[in-house]
Amino acid sequence: MMCASPGARVSRMNTEELAVLEEEWLSRQRSPTKDRAALYERIGVYAAWRDIFKQYVARAREGDVEAVKRALYLVWAERSGDPLLTGVKGLDEGSIIEVFHLVDGLARAGRIDGELQWMLPYYYVIDPLYLDRFEGYDALKRASSAQPFLLYRQRCLTGSFDHRGQMGEYWKTKQAHLRRWP
Repeated sequence: MMCASPGARVSRMNTEELAVLEEEWLSRQRSPTKDRAALYERIGVYAAWRDIFKQYVARAREGDVEAVKRALYLVWAERSGDPLLTGVKGLDEGSIIEVFHLVDGLARAGRIDGELQWMLPYYYVIDPLYLDRFEGYDALKRASSAQPFLLYRQRCLTGSFDHRGQMGEYWKTKQAHLRRWP
């Protein structure tokens, strides 16, 4: 199994290899500790997630829609989640803008897939500032607010999130919650 050492750059990986790497870092983050922030700095959790994000952005640039989804999730998770839970902190702003530009382009071209159709409104309802803090991206903002928030309640339940990294883990917990509290 490939693993980045603290401070090391992740070699170019495909989406499946990145998911394995994400799972490895998620397991490291689950270890109990009193000073998790110091641990994350020491073992390189934040640096690893920044590298993973950069890898997804590179793959997204090549048209990998799954990489777009995972990069967008990490952008949203950094803004709306606790870095001590997500491990996501300090993502490169230029890369964040690039992700928004890519998703905005998909929205302008009418190429938002069925999964992004419900993910975008969910992210936006939970934390609109993850996107609104930037000017422009009108097509992305319309796609994020056009569908009702509860669309995710129907479509999330039918999605497959195995081996999809941190994004998949997040949506699996949402699926479990929806099944318990319909």
